[in-house]
Amino acid sequence: MQPEEESVIEYDIWRWHTDGSFPKDQLPEQGYVHIGVYLTWLINHDMLDPEWIARSGAKRAAAAITARDETPCALRDITDGRLASDMLTAEGRVFTGAYYAPQYGYPKDWRWVFGRRADRYDVPDEWDTYDRIARVIDDRHTAWVEVGRPELMPMPNLLPSWLTFWRSKGR
Repeated sequence: MQPEEESVIEYDIWRWHTDGSFPKDQLPEQGYVHIGVYLTWLINHDMLDPEWIARSGAKRAAAAITARDETPCALRDITDGRLASDMLTAEGRVFTGAYYAPQYGYPKDWRWVFGRRADRYDVPDEWDTYDRIARVIDDRHTAWVEVGRPELMPMPNLLPSWLTFWRSKGR
C-alpha cells in the first residue's frame, strides 16, 4: 500500500479577487496585496517550506523580501498569485489553516486595519502596509500558540483593540 499523498489546500488565489466584481478603477495587481503581505509575514517567520522555495525558484525573491529590497508582493508571479499548503512548513500550514479562514481571521483583521481601502483593494504594496498588519498577525500567532494551536483560532472581540488603535491615532 502506498502512502496517501497529502492534498493541497488553496487558502487564497489572486484570481478569486480579480474575477467578477473587482473595482474597475484598480489595477488587477491590487487583488494580490493582502496575499503578498501575508506571505511576507510567513517568510519573516520561517514558515515557507525551504523545499518549495528551492523547487519554485523563489529563493532570490524571498531573500529580497527579507532584506526589504523588494515589496511584499514580489512573489506574485512565482506563486501564480496563490497561497497554498504545499508552499508552507508544517507550522505555517497549521497556523494558516486556523487563521486564514474567509470572513474570520486574517481577512477580518485586514479589513479592521485598513478599513474601506481593504474592501476597495486600495491598500498599497509597500512596507508600511506590512508593518501595520504584521503586528496584528504577530499577536494572533502568539495567542494561537498560547491556547494550544487549535484547528480554528479563537478570535477575541476586536472592539477593545480597535479602541486602543483608534485612540493611538489621535482620534
